[in-house]
Amino acid sequence: MISDRSVLVTGGSGFIGSHLAERLVSDNEVTVLDDFSTGQRENLPFLSDDDIVRGSVLDDDLVADTVAGQDVVVHLAAMMGVQRTLDNPRSVLEINIDGTRTVLEAAAEADVDRVLVASTSEVYGDAPDPPYAEADPTAPKTNYAVSKLVDERFAKAFAEENAFDYTAVRYFNVYGPRQDASKKGYVVPIFLRRALNDEPIQVHGDGDQTRDFTYVDDAVDCTLRALGDTGHNETFNVGTGKETTVRELAEVVTEVVPDSTVKHVDNPRPYTIRRRCADVSKAKKILGYEPTYSLREGLERTKAFLDGD
Repeated sequence: MISDRSVLVTGGSGFIGSHLAERLVSDNEVTVLDDFSTGQRENLPFLSDDDIVRGSVLDDDLVADTVAGQDVVVHLAAMMGVQRTLDNPRSVLEINIDGTRTVLEAAAEADVDRVLVASTSEVYGDAPDPPYAEADPTAPKTNYAVSKLVDERFAKAFAEENAFDYTAVRYFNVYGPRQDASKKGYVVPIFLRRALNDEPIQVHGDGDQTRDFTYVDDAVDCTLRALGDTGHNETFNVGTGKETTVRELAEVVTEVVPDSTVKHVDNPRPYTIRRRCADVSKAKKILGYEPTYSLREGLERTKAFLDGD
């Protein structure tokens, strides 16, 4: 945990970024840099317009000006989402790799103390026998996964060369309020939105593919802990350590939204990894992290947000 620091959050109007900025602002001076291509100003009611810089991480001069004077940079800005990244392969590499390079160069020039970069469980690819530990081999299978693994390597190299500390966090299927529920969005809000609209929840394929569904408050707690003294120059999985099938997810959604139904459809979603689950023993041991939200509780909270409660 950190306090009394000036913290820049790139991508801070987005899903995880806005939740993280909201937690940071109580004890720190927070600035958000975001181009609002997917994030929303309404996600940041706790910040004034003076604390928000509108622009892209590809803008070298803007990034340099914004990073100057910061103690800590949390770099979350990226293009993500399976369908969105498949539709925009060149933009994924440009934004996720070149944008990270721009942020790291600015951090080095500004003599910041710490840079945390967001990575993804997708760096493990379709490796057999989860849960995956941070020291396990990486085998990214998409341009998005490749870009995030490059970001991790960039951060380590820049930190070693320029004498600042880095941290990388690999997020496993984080969900919760403010997440994209559009057709190009994410499975949890899509399932809940369909259920709330009295539409059948569509499970693609056999539904036996698994994920480590992590409620956003747990993900933010782990990220904040990683920003503390024990997280220096380390990489951490951010998950729950619990493997859940998509079919099981749909079943819990029907409990959260009574009278909703499940429909299996034959056509599988593009680029589907069969199994994914985090080994979070490193974060537990080093950071004292302990996920607290059950899938049912997280879905209840997400449903309340989507339902306007």
